[in-house]
Amino acid sequence: MSVSLLWAVDVYGRVYSLSTGGQQWEQCHDAVLEFKRVTAVQQCCWGIACDHHIYLNVHSSDVPIRYQEETYENQRWNPKDNFSDHLLPSDRWHWSDITGLEHQPLDSFLLPSTNWEWEGDWYIDENFGGEPTEKGGWTYALDFPATYTKDKKWNSCVRRRRWIRYRRYKATDTWAKIPSEGHSGPLPDPFNDISCGGWEISEEPRGRLSLWAVSLQGKVWFREGIHHHSPEGEGWEEVSLPGEVVQISCGPGDLVWAVLWEGQLIVREGITRDCPQGSSWVVVDSPNPEAGAIHVAVGDNVVWAVTKDNKVWFRRGINSHNPCGSGWIGMVGEMVMVNVGLNDQVWGISCVDRAVYFRQGVTSSELSGKAWKAVNVPRDGDIRSHSSASISSLHSVCLLFPCCC
Repeated sequence: MSVSLLWAVDVYGRVYSLSTGGQQWEQCHDAVLEFKRVTAVQQCCWGIACDHHIYLNVHSSDVPIRYQEETYENQRWNPKDNFSDHLLPSDRWHWSDITGLEHQPLDSFLLPSTNWEWEGDWYIDENFGGEPTEKGGWTYALDFPATYTKDKKWNSCVRRRRWIRYRRYKATDTWAKIPSEGHSGPLPDPFNDISCGGWEISEEPRGRLSLWAVSLQGKVWFREGIHHHSPEGEGWEEVSLPGEVVQISCGPGDLVWAVLWEGQLIVREGITRDCPQGSSWVVVDSPNPEAGAIHVAVGDNVVWAVTKDNKVWFRRGINSHNPCGSGWIGMVGEMVMVNVGLNDQVWGISCVDRAVYFRQGVTSSELSGKAWKAVNVPRDGDIRSHSSASISSLHSVCLLFPCCC
């Protein structure tokens, strides 16, 4: 049975996790890194270290992350050389992808980052449609492109064979640095906040995630191409904004809210499986005009906010058809931040004792819950005789998500 983990960071940059099957906060030991923020999903945890760079910690599993690279070797027959790489000017490349449009020689394949390693060398695939080919793996056709067969015929004028090589993601259970590179080069400023979610938007490709980040200058960036076979993603894309953002929150589905520097909130619209970064923003006023919002947290069907006076607010009327909701409800209790986990369960850090609290009584029919209750468990290495309400001097708390442990 899988368990769930609650992730948290203290003011010293130490990362802790609390398991539903455990009795204490367990420190995630790292000899070098100190963190400011963490955000977790089932397969991994993302974080911003004190150097303002983003790091990824992929949880190890019984099934490694492997990716198959492939390229095709193409040849044409001629009376002088028989089959050779002397192709016609109108033919495809000697080495190409399956369509013949992309030039793909063996030495053009590079590892995405130092977090990957090759499992072995290139080898020839000697199977075609589930059946073995002749030795050498060649398949034959009348011309490019055409229907290929494993048997050579009298009119077979071209042939091709597939070469395969596997690479494996090796940086599991450790913090791997993610390059701060956009489409046009290095990003202009470092990151300050991060939020991961979006796994309910689409089941394809497997393990697809949405990662949103905020820079020190208030810009928002979306990490493209995150899925099972590409846990690091492919690059950062800047998202246009109506103002400077200080914090952002992404739910499991299509809910994305952010807090503006002036204390207003913005809601992302147009998020779909084909456009996971959305298309536009809608501005929502702060729950308290005299005390702007400083933090927002979203789940499946809920939005919670904290204002500058540490008051906690619940947004009513949130659903997939109305991501903006219909109004704010003030809640009892004062927090410095809140976060939403599985089943829209809410967690917060008290502004009084910096303890972690969870919201009791949260159900599908009463999403706002009933009361706050402290998480009374000690931390890893705590030698004090009395129990600790939380990690002392807690800085931030992360989403609760299942982890295959």
